[in-house]
Amino acid sequence: MALFTDGPAPTVDDLVDEDSGLLDVSENTGINVTAKLRLAHEELATDLRLWLNKRRPLMEMLWVPSLRIEQIVVTAPLRRWEGLQALAMVYRDAYFSALVDRYQAKWQEFAKLARDARESFLASGMALVSDPIARPDPPVLGTTPAPYPGGTYYVSVAGVNVAGQEGAASWASSVTTTTGNGILVAPFAWGRNVVAFRVYAGPALGEMIRQNSVDPPAGLTYTYLPGQVTSGPLPGSGQAVEFVRPMARTIPRG
Repeated sequence: MALFTDGPAPTVDDLVDEDSGLLDVSENTGINVTAKLRLAHEELATDLRLWLNKRRPLMEMLWVPSLRIEQIVVTAPLRRWEGLQALAMVYRDAYFSALVDRYQAKWQEFAKLARDARESFLASGMALVSDPIARPDPPVLGTTPAPYPGGTYYVSVAGVNVAGQEGAASWASSVTTTTGNGILVAPFAWGRNVVAFRVYAGPALGEMIRQNSVDPPAGLTYTYLPGQVTSGPLPGSGQAVEFVRPMARTIPRG
């Protein structure tokens, strides 16, 4: 599962699934829905940090390492809270921009749903991992002479920690090659806890399969040879939850 700090968990498409008229409202009012997702993510981050800070003195007194926001895993309740918070922000701005009553009604409804989702998140607890692996940036792709077919290919990478856990895969990079070339995959800088990485690649976004059976050490490049590996796992969504912390209702109400 993805980490909270990897960025907004819901997508614009997820918000449209919740409210089919969202894109029309965005176009009519000039509201950037992606920006609202980012702002909703920042609001939740503030609330989560407040909760973690309230627990820090107790954990230090017990000689227990303090939890960090980077350890938080996105669960369904957290994803829903974030998405509904973004929708409430869209319709709040739409109402103050156009003073249309139906926008005010939707703002109030989504704000209520966001509060309900927050309560569900509090009730379910905070899902965490002990050694979080951040989603990496998309890799830089180049070419190298090799007897393989040309075409357009997509590549993403995922980090692996010392325990062998795999983080969420990066968004894909793409490259178009001519016949007689392989593809050099150069990941950006990894987090300090990443010791190796995995490469997922293929001729379409939905066909990116794992290319390496042995994980190359972090800091090296990897040569992807199109068509050499034709079956295998698709990119994962990230680390599995390791433990859950119960949450007292100390997060301020929005």
